[in-house]
Amino acid sequence: MVLLAMASARAQGLEPPPREPAWWVPRTELRLRLDRITEADQGGVERVSSQLRVRWEGQGAGGWEPFTYAGGFRSALGSDGNRLNPRRWDQQPSNGTQLDVARIGIAGRSERTFGEAHLGFQENRLIAPEALWDRDLRFLGLGLRAGLRDREGWIPELGLRMAAGRVRTLQGGNLDLTAGQIVLKLETGPVSWIAHGGRWEITWDRGFARTRPVPGHAAEPRQRLQLDAYGASATWNAGLPVEVRAFGQRNRETGEPGAETQFLVGSLERPFWPRLSVTWQRLSRTGTLYPVNGDQWWFYWNARGHRYEIALPLRDRWFVALVFLRHQDYGEPYSAERRMVTVTKRFPMD
Repeated sequence: MVLLAMASARAQGLEPPPREPAWWVPRTELRLRLDRITEADQGGVERVSSQLRVRWEGQGAGGWEPFTYAGGFRSALGSDGNRLNPRRWDQQPSNGTQLDVARIGIAGRSERTFGEAHLGFQENRLIAPEALWDRDLRFLGLGLRAGLRDREGWIPELGLRMAAGRVRTLQGGNLDLTAGQIVLKLETGPVSWIAHGGRWEITWDRGFARTRPVPGHAAEPRQRLQLDAYGASATWNAGLPVEVRAFGQRNRETGEPGAETQFLVGSLERPFWPRLSVTWQRLSRTGTLYPVNGDQWWFYWNARGHRYEIALPLRDRWFVALVFLRHQDYGEPYSAERRMVTVTKRFPMD
């Protein structure tokens, strides 16, 4: 099954660093959220949370332009305690301050080539659906991106992305990630295209929350999941932007597929013009086996569901988003509904 995918950095969190070298550029994002979760036969949970992300990025220290570096932290304050995080499938603590990024690297580009390598505590830059990876997760290790492009701009990227290292999670378990991906981006007039495909390997220790052995296999101390993940997307950029994304993944050992499809209308760049999105998700019986999938959903295996979102950009980089989703267990009458109101403020300080 083919997946669709395109990651828009503008819509996924902190903005990218400036193209021109800068010694030290701060970037800040504040998020406030009201979240209500209703599970079948178990009542509801309401919680209010706030999150502040502060980051400093730089390039060209010591007069060497290819050298890049970034550091930052995340602080959170929520109405529910951290002891409930594992039970509620959270990827981040509800309360406290923690390191968000600390990396160094080199980056360079010419008319026909580009490349960058980052070492340290960092984001995963591979394109992935929420069913496979939560964008808030960080790993300690090595990230690579390199490829070709043409002078005219028709092919912005034809290259390879890689990530390898230990992932920080709330449940522990010594979770390690190794992943590689081939990416092709095309610009054909008003339409942008992206296609990608790669392999992910996730290994972890058993015995922690949300960990279990692969069905039908012995309970080995070290568990391993190998996935083939692929996808494509198309975006109409003229007038009213319209984007379709599709993702697919397949467990190489069991052959079980998973899928995610997104349809988006509108943009977050024009104040007071809303963006509407619908996401459909299907998780296999094994799912991701460990909590690395997006925690804005509810289940992480053997489930299907829809999510509806309307996001409204305001002036001065304020954003408001309303979300409703319903996730249901396969073969069971058990389901969960979730309603979220999120207000985000981004502070450009360069």
